[in-house]
Amino acid sequence: MGRRGGPEGPGFQGLRGTILGPIQMIASQLNLSDAQKDQIKAIAQSHRDEWQSLADHVGTARRGLRAAITSGTFDEALVRDKSAALGQAEADVAAASARAFGEVFQILTQEQQAKLRSLQAEGQRRRGQEGRQRGRAF
Repeated sequence: MGRRGGPEGPGFQGLRGTILGPIQMIASQLNLSDAQKDQIKAIAQSHRDEWQSLADHVGTARRGLRAAITSGTFDEALVRDKSAALGQAEADVAAASARAFGEVFQILTQEQQAKLRSLQAEGQRRRGQEGRQRGRAF
C-alpha cells in the first residue's frame, strides 16, 4: 500500500484540515516515531465524523448569524440568539480540540511534551509580536 510522505515522514498527511492539523506542521520538530505517527493518525480517524459534524454545525450557525445581521430588519433578540448558537458551536469545537490534543499529548514522551510546550510558547510570542506590529501606523 503506497503511503504519501512529507517532511514529517511517510503517511502523516491525513491530518491537514483537521483539528490536529497543527500537530502535522510541527511533527518533524518533535521527532515522532513511526508508531507515534500511526497513533496520531488513528486518533484523528477516530474523531473524523465528530469533527465533520462540528464543522457543519459551525458553518450553519455562522450562516444563520450572518442572515440575521444582514436581513435588513433589526431584530436584536434574533441576532443574540444566532450569536449564542454560534458561540455554543465554537465551544463544542474547542472542547473537541482539547480532548483530541489531550489524547495526542499522552502519547508523547516527556521530552516531546516539553518541546511541544516550547514551540507553543514561541508561536504565541511570535503571534503577539506580529499583532503589535500590525497595529502600528508606521
